[in-house]
Amino acid sequence: MLENHPSRVEYDNPKMYRWKSWEPNTPFAPSWDIPIYVDQCGKDIASSLAGIISKTDICKHRDRWQSYNIFNWNYITFAYLCDRIYQVYQEYMYELDYTPLSKDKLWIRGWGTVLEQDQQIEYHSHAFHENTYLSGNISLSDLDTTTDYFFPNLSWYYGFWKVKNSSGKMTLFPSWIEHQVDPNTTGEVRFSLAFDMFTEHSLEYISENRNQNSVSQNIILLSKRMDMI
Repeated sequence: MLENHPSRVEYDNPKMYRWKSWEPNTPFAPSWDIPIYVDQCGKDIASSLAGIISKTDICKHRDRWQSYNIFNWNYITFAYLCDRIYQVYQEYMYELDYTPLSKDKLWIRGWGTVLEQDQQIEYHSHAFHENTYLSGNISLSDLDTTTDYFFPNLSWYYGFWKVKNSSGKMTLFPSWIEHQVDPNTTGEVRFSLAFDMFTEHSLEYISENRNQNSVSQNIILLSKRMDMI
């Protein structure tokens, strides 16, 4: 089981989960570092977000997730959510002995997801390039579902790491970590929100290497600076 795999690093903070490879003794030994933080955005925020997403047609069309930024929508809930995400981000960074960036150095883009009966979120990652930073998933429904994370070098042998979804649960992780949600068989609609965070360096890199035909660049440019939400 991944939960008890010997490469898991123990923390006093129960929200912090991390799997880190051992110091290599040969140049061919595998290497991994998988830090994931599981927290809450709050029931009130989650309930408000579920209501907004359930009434918004674009969230029901999953092929349009790349075309908008939910943090640009004119609801005070997104300001509260942004503040909460930043608090969780700070805690995550401190646990890893990293210095968190200030809000004016971070950008964020989010989108809503609606899963009807038998719909699923296929296996994917949010970013896999040199400017990859952090992503998050927020469950907005109390249904019997999990979000399943695939760890390189480990999951082939020990399976997915499964996070049970509940309303308001927020998971923060490096954007390259692959994950999925199995088909919704609960008989109810499942609502969730996902987001990507980008550094100032990412935006500067795009401005210096602008490619109008790059899907990934166009998506990142939809993001909003966190201190302006």
